[in-house]
Amino acid sequence: MLFAEALETQKCLDEGVLTSTADANIGSIMGIGFPPYTGGSAQFIVGYQGAGGVGKEAFVARAKELAARYGDRFTPPASLT
Repeated sequence: MLFAEALETQKCLDEGVLTSTADANIGSIMGIGFPPYTGGSAQFIVGYQGAGGVGKEAFVARAKELAARYGDRFTPPASLT
């Protein structure tokens, strides 16, 4: 769920629905219940820590793995790649 929500947040930033990462982070925590310990959905992307490494590149790599297994909803937008 965290990946799906974070990817949708990035799409909202790309489309101008959200105008700042601060709005994205606060809105995701207060509005949709994103775990506060992550810093919010936008921060989750840049602060991601996984088996493949740390940061945005590791997030994108994991999102691509999820997309291959579970479908296009996990495909990272071009703005992240």
